[in-house]
Amino acid sequence: MKWTDDQEKAISTTDKGVIVSAAAGSGKTAVLGERIIRLLSDSEKKIPADTLVAVTFTNDAASQMREKIT
Repeated sequence: MKWTDDQEKAISTTDKGVIVSAAAGSGKTAVLGERIIRLLSDSEKKIPADTLVAVTFTNDAASQMREKIT
């Protein structure tokens, strides 16, 4: 997927938490899912899954993110 500059920044920022706020249908769930995948896949940082927190506003978004991460 081709990410916008802001989306890529949200995905690749690893030294601090981020808040992704945007209009409906703008890709927030995809960005959060990609961010989590990259964090968990980083063999140098070795971030445990049980230390991450992701909050969505709908059950549908949570389901989509869960599917992508799985």
